[in-house]
Amino acid sequence: MGVMLGTVKAGKVVVQDGGLTEGANVYVITPEASGAVHLEADELAELEAGIAEADRGEMITDEELFRRLHRLG
Repeated sequence: MGVMLGTVKAGKVVVQDGGLTEGANVYVITPEASGAVHLEADELAELEAGIAEADRGEMITDEELFRRLHRLG
């Protein structure tokens, strides 16, 4: 498990540093907004609380993150 940088070319993600196994499942998170995101007050508060936790170093491992994401399906 790891983090790789890639770019989109012709509608496909091209990994710059290293390769992936054909057919591998991946999670893609983009730094650019693909449209406006509107959060409710409680959602914004939850996001801000999470950012504050990260700033304090209160984070989970990558294994735990992917376990939780897999559970969400």
